[in-house]
Amino acid sequence: GHLHSASRWTILTQPWAACTMELKADNYGYSIGTDSNCVALSALAESKDPEAILLNLRLVASRAESFAKDRKSAELVAKHLASQSPEVIAAAARTLGALRESGARYADHVAALTRWPDQAVQLAAVEALGCFGKQAARHSSKLIKVASDAKLEELKVAAITSLGQVGGDVSQVQPVVALLKDDSLQVQGAACLTLTSLGPSGEAHVPDIAKKLEQEATCTAAAVALAQMPGSMLQPCVEQLISKAMTSMDPAAREAAMKALQKVDPDVILKKCSGVLLELLSHQHVAVRAAAAATFAQLGEKACSHADDVAKLLEDEEEDKTWLPMHLGGARGREPAALRKPRCAAVLALGAMRSKAHVSLVKELLDEADFELRLAALEALPGLSDGDGAAERIAALLDDDTYPVRAKACSVLGDLLATSQADRLSEMLVDKSQAVRQEAVNALGKLGESASAYAEEVAKLLVTDPSGKVRAAAVRALAALGPAARPYTSAVAQFIHDANMESACEACLALAKMGVEGRAFQEDLERLVGERALRPPELGAAAEKALQLMQLGEASLTLEVEDQMAMPAVVKAALLA
Repeated sequence: GHLHSASRWTILTQPWAACTMELKADNYGYSIGTDSNCVALSALAESKDPEAILLNLRLVASRAESFAKDRKSAELVAKHLASQSPEVIAAAARTLGALRESGARYADHVAALTRWPDQAVQLAAVEALGCFGKQAARHSSKLIKVASDAKLEELKVAAITSLGQVGGDVSQVQPVVALLKDDSLQVQGAACLTLTSLGPSGEAHVPDIAKKLEQEATCTAAAVALAQMPGSMLQPCVEQLISKAMTSMDPAAREAAMKALQKVDPDVILKKCSGVLLELLSHQHVAVRAAAAATFAQLGEKACSHADDVAKLLEDEEEDKTWLPMHLGGARGREPAALRKPRCAAVLALGAMRSKAHVSLVKELLDEADFELRLAALEALPGLSDGDGAAERIAALLDDDTYPVRAKACSVLGDLLATSQADRLSEMLVDKSQAVRQEAVNALGKLGESASAYAEEVAKLLVTDPSGKVRAAAVRALAALGPAARPYTSAVAQFIHDANMESACEACLALAKMGVEGRAFQEDLERLVGERALRPPELGAAAEKALQLMQLGEASLTLEVEDQMAMPAVVKAALLA
């Protein structure tokens, strides 16, 4: 409501509606919208009770996004850095950290707290500096001093982590490298991660980080750090990534190892480590077997000579469930099927290898009871099949009970340019699942003019489908369906003002591809470009790109007409003959 007085609340009620009230308050010029926010700021400004101050500091921190909109909120919080209570000082520092950019104006005051004798205050200060990010970069020397001098493990780890967040310089590299030999494994792991933020000087210590793959306690941190390094620096530690990180019991370490290996030349990996990878295909731990097969998938066609070894995992029906406790606790998302089930990983690997010798085995998996295995088989088929040769088998999955399978079947039919299944794809435009409708529209768009007979069905989605993603896909598809979709150009043009930005941007680009009919709306696109300051930046960029495409189209059309006029009919006939 209207802000009027911080010391008292004025409640205005109408006699005929006792439940209707208006709250009026004035928070010393602090324009915070909700009543509880006003109360919190009033308490921070007036209260002398440490418990009340702590309570309201925690409230501000929990609603930091709301409070950060008004820079004066940070001013009220920062006043408590001068409190006599260490607990209040620590809470104020953490709250400023939660306010991010708004709180970073007091980074100097917070940095001064790193010299406090109270370790709880020091801990809160270094954590807050990390939250400020690059805005606190000038205090990186204070963070490295805390990391080097502190006795408390938690404080050392926090200081190293914050240094990585604010970004250090060359002078901090050697002190961080020295912490790789700290007695605490937690400190060593934090040092590995921080080195990745110190530029080329930090990258030079990849071998030091790679040594930390040897210990399970530091393996994950080291693997995650290596995954952030340039691929050219990783070649010497490829064997360690595969033999140590990929065999770790921590799924995060295995995923990081695979991410790092993606940056390395497949020829290098196969030359150095093909034997180790083959051994991991029969590892005792199911997740390691899956990770090894998934790594072969990353290596692609160059690893095709090992397809028979990978194909043996098609009989491995085990599934890794060690990730479930962390997932149920909210610490991790659901593991991808290829990292839980060796069969799924093997199918995807065979597809990536383009192993034609195993296409029949992959097709058989389309009938498996496990929907994730059916999904994997569908994803693998485009690299193995011969277009319409597999289309009938794939089209049968458009009736699958599981919507991800139906959606993937639509997508694969589009990728295979299975024109014989255009009619079946058009039937999926009314599927109950948004994902299926979207992929069906995308598939028809990929078929281009071969699916022009279904332009009307696609156009209907512009007004009947509740999903913005489906409407955006329909706009994009209409631009690809050729002349048969041109009567719907005006319907597409209406979407350049759609509230859904994806639909609006797609409409701009679609008009550029709809010939003369699309160019009729050139002025509308020019207006969008002229109003860029008033509209979302992505919409202005899409409109500008569309105008550029229109100009290119006009230029090519002019050249074509001039060419036809300059070339005598006799010459053209001779050339055609």
